[in-house]
Amino acid sequence: MKKSKFSLLLSAAFLTTTMFVSCTSDNAEDGIVNNEEFAAVELQLRAAGFDTSDLEATTMNGVSGYAVEGDIFLTVEQINDISPQLSVENGDVANTEHYRTTNLVSSPRAVSVYMDTAFPAITQTAFDEALARYNALNLELVFQRANGPGADIDILAERLPRNILGRSAGFPDAAGNPASPIVLNNRIYAPRGRNGSIPADAVTVIAHEIGHAIGFRHTDFFDRSFSCGGSAVNEGDGGVGAIFIPGTPAGPEAGSFMLACSNGTDRPFTSGDQTALNTLY
Repeated sequence: MKKSKFSLLLSAAFLTTTMFVSCTSDNAEDGIVNNEEFAAVELQLRAAGFDTSDLEATTMNGVSGYAVEGDIFLTVEQINDISPQLSVENGDVANTEHYRTTNLVSSPRAVSVYMDTAFPAITQTAFDEALARYNALNLELVFQRANGPGADIDILAERLPRNILGRSAGFPDAAGNPASPIVLNNRIYAPRGRNGSIPADAVTVIAHEIGHAIGFRHTDFFDRSFSCGGSAVNEGDGGVGAIFIPGTPAGPEAGSFMLACSNGTDRPFTSGDQTALNTLY
């Protein structure tokens, strides 16, 4: 997150939040960007309803692609498979509610989740707490810590810009599998010389990115300014669906773990979050 896409609140003095961000995309490391491809990708994502104001060609875990809306990473192949934007529940209504993608994870099932050993003990503890929060709801998805990479969801360490907390590799696929991997910013969650200190929102950031991986869109889908500040932005359907989850709040729910931007605090599941999770799984 950031005060641009699920980042963390860096300092009250600057009133800046960080955002939950997905993976990065291509040719960023060597500084080479294909301008023609970039323009075509931007047009396609915009047609699908994404906000492309911060579109970035980058890499995530060595894979080339594009980061959009802070915490969504898509490869060119995934972008080419995206459909144009669909009409979404009178998209002129700017509420914060709970939304899901068209594809969900097939259930019941156990979902194995691996956390990179590059993360210190304090971050590993936050990871265990994030899984425990899901499991405490007795969902049809049971989250289990995996001993090595290649799990249903891998959470990997990667050096990201300081205003990016983490990124998710999209949403569930048509076969009902969760998205993988997730990357977390090792500057923030595996810091050097910080005496084992990490931000208070670590559990929430991990739970948030897992939320994307199992099919949750941002709670403030219709108006990102609710958590990120700035001007109102409607994320659009994005070609992956933005389907309202019945029974969730029709108005703002300030503490939701799926808000687009973090304020730097821990956000346990709200009653609306719990309703959304129980409704889907």
